[in-house]
Amino acid sequence: MAFLRIIKNGFTNFGRNIWLSLAATMVMTVTLVIFATLFLLFTLTNYSIHTIQNTVDVSVYFKVGLAEEQILTIKDSVQADPRVEAVDYVSADQAFNNFKALHQNDPLITASLNELNSNPLSATLHIKARSLDDYPAISQGLENGQYKDFIDKVNFEDNRAVIDRLDKILKFIIAFGSGLVAVFAVIAILVIFNTITLTIYNRKEEIEIMRLVGATNWYIRGPFLTESFLYSLFSTIITGALFIPVFAKVLPKITAYVNPQINVYNHNIFNFWYLLLMMFVAALILSIISTFLAIRKYLKI
Repeated sequence: MAFLRIIKNGFTNFGRNIWLSLAATMVMTVTLVIFATLFLLFTLTNYSIHTIQNTVDVSVYFKVGLAEEQILTIKDSVQADPRVEAVDYVSADQAFNNFKALHQNDPLITASLNELNSNPLSATLHIKARSLDDYPAISQGLENGQYKDFIDKVNFEDNRAVIDRLDKILKFIIAFGSGLVAVFAVIAILVIFNTITLTIYNRKEEIEIMRLVGATNWYIRGPFLTESFLYSLFSTIITGALFIPVFAKVLPKITAYVNPQINVYNHNIFNFWYLLLMMFVAALILSIISTFLAIRKYLKI
């Protein structure tokens, strides 16, 4: 019964100062919108960096006619390098077949390939490094090392410029976004603090009587904590409703460009319900902080 009475009083406090409650809810909603937007930007930028990193490799083209045994020896030597994560070998015949399959709908290229008496393509090694910073050294080592006489060309697909730009954007989002979230979090705390303070002021005599007759601190705090819970709940619901179109329309287009295999509702980095839970927890923490600051002095009566 005491618990139900606490909950009921919390709802009563929320409705009694409805305009202040709505103002507090709206400020909290703005804070959560900023938080959610920055979180999605951070996640999308960070994922884009990792996606681009996965497309970077060093392609080593060997001279035509080089014996496969020699190429496999070079492959084993490269694979033994601690900086190398994986080496993919594509034989000359496999490269030729891949080229034919890629241009099978082009009659001119198909006819030209049928006229060839020998395979003009060479065997290739595709080298994946453990770190983006290792690619230049691996590339230079192959071009100038002991196997340079067997290699026709080393092609380093360098996407570092794109990654560097995304990394700068990511750092800007973190720095600017953290400051913006901090400012609005303080504003939300102040608004809720003032709202709870006004509620306490209106119930000051009632609180003093409860304190004198032996009411516990938690019994007095209960209705105000319930009120702060309602601020968190309603602001999270509003923010979640605002972000449903973003998840339904905007993010699928962006993620389809970055990686077509992502489903924004199911993928762990873009999980809607996970974001909603984070927003609710953040709102609840801010609300509880405000509530405890506002009622602390009245519990000393």
